[in-house]
Amino acid sequence: MKNILLLTTLLLIVGCKEEIKKETNTTKVVKEVDKNITKKVPKEDKIIYTKEQLILKKALEEYLEQLKTLNTEGIIDMTYPKLFIPINKNMFKRYIDTLLTSPHIAIESFDTKIIDIGDIQEFSDGEFATVKYKSSIKLAFINPDLYNDELSIRVLNDVLTSKYGKENIKIDPQNRDIVIKKEETLLAINEKKSGWKFIGDNKEYRRLYPQIIPMDILSQI
Repeated sequence: MKNILLLTTLLLIVGCKEEIKKETNTTKVVKEVDKNITKKVPKEDKIIYTKEQLILKKALEEYLEQLKTLNTEGIIDMTYPKLFIPINKNMFKRYIDTLLTSPHIAIESFDTKIIDIGDIQEFSDGEFATVKYKSSIKLAFINPDLYNDELSIRVLNDVLTSKYGKENIKIDPQNRDIVIKKEETLLAINEKKSGWKFIGDNKEYRRLYPQIIPMDILSQI
């Protein structure tokens, strides 16, 4: 159970709108030669971002890069600083450093795709927006004693399935790895023109929001 908690906590950290507007749907023609049927398949709508949203998107790309590499200083620098009022910054740093040297789990790959940059809104000290991205993380169990039997694998699968959904979990007992896909929402805040900073927007982080997020942001989300 201790190792399950380690894994799920790792996923929370490596786990810490938009429409400016659509263009008219376009279609492409797909010919089915065998059936002599022509179908029109709609293309995905192209999202057009404002100049300000593109600046935010670039900052988000940089933040995701820090997460991929578990760059401790980079992650902290781009995290909304008031998060470290209820959370000790040094403990936060030590925890990330521990993940890098974990004898139990290694990150084999971490892929992300930005799916939404929300409308940028103003508040008394700056501006904020909601952003979303999808991630796919592959973890390898490098400790031979970790999840080495059917029961422990089943428990792990049940824990992660209840959190992320069955369709987003793939465990390979033979190769001793796991792939987890998820969609993350972040709150991006540019306070006093200090640059975009990010904080998770989920039920775990929202419990902290009243302590750290300005009231005129809370009233709008």
